[in-house]
Amino acid sequence: MSKRSSTIIVAGSSIGQVSAETDDDFLVDCFVDHPVLAEVIDPQSSKMIVLGNTGVGKTAILRMIERQKELCTRIEIDELSLNYVSNSDVIKFLHTIGVPTDRFFQALWKHIICLEYIKLRYRVNNENKSSSFFDRLREHFIGDGAKQKALKYLERWENKFWVDFDESATEITKQLEKDVAASVGVDFEKFKSDAGYSRKVSDTKKHHLQQRLKKFVDADLLAELAGVINLLADYNANESNCNYVLIDRLDENWVDADLRFRLNRSMIEALKSMRRLRDLKVVVALRADLMEKVIQETKEEGFQSEKYADYISRLSWEPEQLKQVVNRRVNFLFRKRYTKDNVFFEDLFPDKINREKPFPYILDRTLHRPRDAINFVNYCLGQAAGKEVVNQSAATAATRLYSAGRHEALIDEWRSVFPAIEPSLNVLRGRLQSFPLSELHTSDTIDRLLSDVFAQPKYQLDPLNDVLDAATSADDGDGIFKVLQELVDRLHLVGAIGVNVAPTEPIHWFYKTQHRLPTATISLTSKIRVHPMLHSALAIR
Repeated sequence: MSKRSSTIIVAGSSIGQVSAETDDDFLVDCFVDHPVLAEVIDPQSSKMIVLGNTGVGKTAILRMIERQKELCTRIEIDELSLNYVSNSDVIKFLHTIGVPTDRFFQALWKHIICLEYIKLRYRVNNENKSSSFFDRLREHFIGDGAKQKALKYLERWENKFWVDFDESATEITKQLEKDVAASVGVDFEKFKSDAGYSRKVSDTKKHHLQQRLKKFVDADLLAELAGVINLLADYNANESNCNYVLIDRLDENWVDADLRFRLNRSMIEALKSMRRLRDLKVVVALRADLMEKVIQETKEEGFQSEKYADYISRLSWEPEQLKQVVNRRVNFLFRKRYTKDNVFFEDLFPDKINREKPFPYILDRTLHRPRDAINFVNYCLGQAAGKEVVNQSAATAATRLYSAGRHEALIDEWRSVFPAIEPSLNVLRGRLQSFPLSELHTSDTIDRLLSDVFAQPKYQLDPLNDVLDAATSADDGDGIFKVLQELVDRLHLVGAIGVNVAPTEPIHWFYKTQHRLPTATISLTSKIRVHPMLHSALAIR
């Protein structure tokens, strides 16, 4: 296709924002239909978790559901801060003595989603509508003894449908605190007044407390909510319209990091039981790397992550689909603002960039996500302002800016999970694009990490600290190797490197498989490949 010499790239040209929340101009008109949307929007489908890497389009999928479905609401995760829960002494007490709180957290999720469902399904948004709904509910189940306990549970919340999520969670947690204090008040007070309580209490005493308190976080609350779900399911047995509740932004700092993984795991478990409500579809956007961390941090003996497979729809993109995303946005931009003619990607780029075709050149420097491709093209347009096409020099300058931006974005994105992500990335600085792991198996690597990580207070909470401490204490090659395994695992997870575990195996990239490498497969002969997006930022040779 010949270049359109009449088209000039105007300063400030952009094919969209990198965030779906702020991309209204392009999202709807340029949306590329993806099979995942049809899968999760289908009421009959068990798929309810849109799983994918950051920037892959999970939020865009949820926003399209909002546009297509009238009966739809979103749980705003920043409103679900659960501050009272995360600061609760009783939650900390239960954790200290080894009482699992997962089922209590499941109950919190079920409670929140049930109230959202009722508000949405029955348009309950004021006191009169609430009273009317409960009158109909009571009349429907009059004489049904099995449903009375569930009715009483809902009646307690009859006039509280418009309170925020925190208030709901606070009230439930306060009830738990009251029950715990009534059951083991003396021990609970000792825990609150003595920071060393957990070290002093005997195993026998812990076991006794566990047995007494387990009922408060296991049976009663969940049994009540199971009855509520069954009641609502029976009441709406003939309902054909589906109601959608959407949950997004679970990777943000909506609750303390210590609780986030368990709350997310409990949410997934809770959603499975919500399938009993046939006219409710809960759709959750979840980062693939966060899901991996949830599984790693919360799995117990005998746990199998495969049991979640029926509920997960993995969002990934083929090169042809990403090209379609870029083409639609380029054409939308120029037809809307500059010309009535169709203008596509090839019209704006040279035949080759550094002897590569332009789109593969861009794609190779992304994690195969729409956000990356959009961002890279925007950099190119910015460097080519006033020109007819993105020439070689503009593309080269854009590559440097894009690489620096991706480096900073990785640090920002992963700092909450790996506080020492920046010094971890710096281990790659100045190296060849591909090298055996054995090149890092030196005391120099450990010394560099000790000076960059171990001595810095802001990095103290990073898991790498414990591994470094063990390595220096052991003072042997095995300790150094364990540090390298931790490094490879995290750099692979964030997308900075691919790993070739054996000469006959292909390079393993997390963004392609969305599965972590088993630690046992990482050896000193494994080959590390630095992702091209970081070559400029890290001075990769």
